[in-house]
Amino acid sequence: MKFLKQLIITFVASSVLAVGAMAGEPQKNDQKPPPPPKEKQDVPKPPKESPPPRNDNGNKGGSEGKKGGKP
Repeated sequence: MKFLKQLIITFVASSVLAVGAMAGEPQKNDQKPPPPPKEKQDVPKPPKESPPPRNDNGNKGGSEGKKGGKP
């Protein structure tokens, strides 16, 4: 029984020391430095075409032939 108790205490103590040693090591920094900034290029924009003229009927007209809604 005394041997088992000593074995458990030794195991716990060595585990605590191992965890402490791992926590103290500096961690590797796998982050890459940011890429160099790209040169801005002037991209010519094509001229915007004007939309075709619309028939200005607006919301005239009834709801003939439409389904649904309240009567």
